[in-house]
Amino acid sequence: MKILLVNDDSIFAPGIKAMISAITKTQHEILVVAPKYEMSSVGHHMSLRDPVRVQKIDDYACFGIKNAFALEGTPVDCIKFAKYQLKLDFDLVVSGINKGGNVGSDVVYSGTVAACIEANILGIPSIAVSSTSYDDNDYDFCADFIVKNLDKLVLAAQPDKVINVNLPDSTKTEIKGIKIAVQGNRDYGDHYVQEGENFYIKGYPKYYGDIDEETDVKYLDLGYITITPLTFSMVDHTSLKKVEDIFK
Repeated sequence: MKILLVNDDSIFAPGIKAMISAITKTQHEILVVAPKYEMSSVGHHMSLRDPVRVQKIDDYACFGIKNAFALEGTPVDCIKFAKYQLKLDFDLVVSGINKGGNVGSDVVYSGTVAACIEANILGIPSIAVSSTSYDDNDYDFCADFIVKNLDKLVLAAQPDKVINVNLPDSTKTEIKGIKIAVQGNRDYGDHYVQEGENFYIKGYPKYYGDIDEETDVKYLDLGYITITPLTFSMVDHTSLKKVEDIFK
């Protein structure tokens, strides 16, 4: 299987390095197209007016990777550029490992998840991988989990779904197991801080919602690895009949 690796933390981030190292030990072929610079929280932004520049990277040749490219663009750009310009053939997209969790409302802003959503739009199965850890040593644990469960994750992602995986910090938390959970919500207590004429958004993630709800936010906070299937469709099917009745 040909696996395209992407992220939003940049092509030399420790998370993608850990994923490369782990997948190299399998029989799968690795392709890498990732942002040259950090692109966290860019969501599904793609470059329409800004130029996209590409640079071939030889740093991963020691892993036997022949096709590795750094893109001056977004994670979504990376998926599109890999398919339409580089003409790379790949069966699966793995995005991450992201530094910081991507649960609840995070997925709306996440460049990590957006790359997988773009793959979903193109009909390619994908796996988004994020960790609450900011310790580089924890990413080996995350990558090993993905590789050990890759067959199951690929099966869950077939034919073209996004499987969003979030892992607690294994260096600080006892991993209690795996939970298949629905997408929850998370409040960051967003506020702006002024420095001179500039304003900067600040906030810190905290749980938001009913503690009885079976959400990814809840279970990740409790020490579970969470797995949530996602798709690009935003249709609220439960409201279709109601809206139809309103406009009759």
